[in-house]
Amino acid sequence: MRTIQSHTIEAMTMPFTLCLVGQDKQVVTEALSQLVEPVTEELGRLEAKFSPFLPHSLVTQFRQGQVKVLFDKEFQEVYTAVQAAKIETEGFFNPYDHDAYDPTGFVKGWIVEKIYRKYLLPLLVNPLIEAVAINGAGDMQFATAQSSDFSWKIGIENPDKPQDLLAQLTMKAGAVATSGYSKRGRHLRILGPEDLKQVTIIGHSLSWADVWATAALSAGQTVFDRLLVQEKLSGLYIHQTGLQFFRNGEFETCQKTII
Repeated sequence: MRTIQSHTIEAMTMPFTLCLVGQDKQVVTEALSQLVEPVTEELGRLEAKFSPFLPHSLVTQFRQGQVKVLFDKEFQEVYTAVQAAKIETEGFFNPYDHDAYDPTGFVKGWIVEKIYRKYLLPLLVNPLIEAVAINGAGDMQFATAQSSDFSWKIGIENPDKPQDLLAQLTMKAGAVATSGYSKRGRHLRILGPEDLKQVTIIGHSLSWADVWATAALSAGQTVFDRLLVQEKLSGLYIHQTGLQFFRNGEFETCQKTII
């Protein structure tokens, strides 16, 4: 009988949930228990390195002018990625907050994806493990073994009524990131009109999906409509009166009115 087991770790002031699916409850439970300690340690290590709020983090050191941190491989990876993201999104994703380097909007998704690839994805070589996922404060990276018919069902919340679902995605593998005022608060750097309430991006990489969800909210509907066509994005957004789906840069004809 198929079993689904999960464990939540609190880190970086948010919940990270590990989830495994398989046919043997004992195997799934043991595999999950073996993940908890190394993943907890990895989350702590990466928070210590990238938090802009910790006095000795590499981000804080870089803000203080210590360019030697650029020689750190992980810092360099993130720094390069966020600079590229700023260009790709035409500046609507910006790793700077009032001229201070702050990659927080990228780092959470990057950390989730890093843990997924390092600790979770390799578990699928075990024929008794069917599917794996990690959820970081609502954003997910997940996969299913090719031999399994299991699919992940991912609910998209109504930002005005979080207890209600506006849509449900059914997928075997991928990444889903959502950005909205109800999730990120009013600290988002909004450059365009505030006419998008919430944006969900679907892709293969959570760090990439997270960047575009953030950029979309910052850009506003008109500019993001152009960008999603240009970049062939998939997902959905909630505007003032309805729900719009898009796939590979094309708008889906079905729309839902929100009452």
